[in-house]
Amino acid sequence: MSSPEQSPKVLLTGAAGHLGRQIATRLATTGCRLALCDVAGARLATLATELGDGRAGSTHSILTIPADVTDEAAARGAVAGAHELLGGLDVLVNAHGVEGPTSPVEALDPADVRRTFDVNVMSLFWLCGAAAEVFKAAGGGRIVNLASGAGLAGGAFTGVYHASKHAVVGLTRSLALELGPSGIVVNAVCPGFVTSPMVDRIVSSLGRLDLPTEYAHMVPLGRYADPDEVAETVRYLACEAPEYMTGACLVLDGGLRA
Repeated sequence: MSSPEQSPKVLLTGAAGHLGRQIATRLATTGCRLALCDVAGARLATLATELGDGRAGSTHSILTIPADVTDEAAARGAVAGAHELLGGLDVLVNAHGVEGPTSPVEALDPADVRRTFDVNVMSLFWLCGAAAEVFKAAGGGRIVNLASGAGLAGGAFTGVYHASKHAVVGLTRSLALELGPSGIVVNAVCPGFVTSPMVDRIVSSLGRLDLPTEYAHMVPLGRYADPDEVAETVRYLACEAPEYMTGACLVLDGGLRA
């Protein structure tokens, strides 16, 4: 296990969500020093207790930063807080997100559209901007964004979510170009359908209970991704990927887009 001085210091947003918990567990098991951020403070505290008592194999205490990162000041404060609490910051993992509305384009509620983009897109500008300041001062760092296969394709009745994830992919690639000269690498993970409550909600809202079976038949591997497979891919980009890898959007869809 790495010493505290060698262990990557990571801020993980969306930590209390389904995928966020898996990512937090995987990073803790790896030996990362974690600052967990989420708007759901109670669930965040529970997760930190579970990870910090050794059940996940973590040898470090787990720090929590309850915050609504759609607020610019709160997002920047989360980065500053993680930097202070951890005694530095090496990695920012943006794993928060919402699925957005599922309705015909002519029936969209503007408030739902704004909310989706506030959570999935605008917050990343504040978080990545604050992290870039910290990383530039330190001589480098890593940013990992949880995008989606939806950011590489279209989707009927889920255009708001797809558009928001296209924005995440575009921001990832743009920041890789902008921040590379400062030694900052920026990558994304683009999962296909993952076994998760979010996917269940999308399927239910579309009224397509046959969709999981239909999708699985389209995927060469014949199944959804397991959340831990997504978590392992995030861990790889956060802790292990070569520093020469930047601007990459790793697709994790069982071969659907091969």
